[in-house]
Amino acid sequence: MCADYCEETGRLRILQDEVAVREWFPPNSWMAIASVAGARNWGTRPDLNELRALLVSQMSLMNIG
Repeated sequence: MCADYCEETGRLRILQDEVAVREWFPPNSWMAIASVAGARNWGTRPDLNELRALLVSQMSLMNIG
């Protein structure tokens, strides 16, 4: 699984085998990131650590890992 964030559109996806299992668009994508990673950039420019935190959180919610 991986987290994919597009800075141009703000779209955030959780992918499993290249298939989107979760997808958010602004402002929901920003809130999803900020809720697990803090408000460093208010979720609008996540770094790898913030995306990793989101991925771990989502995997927990989906009972994976």
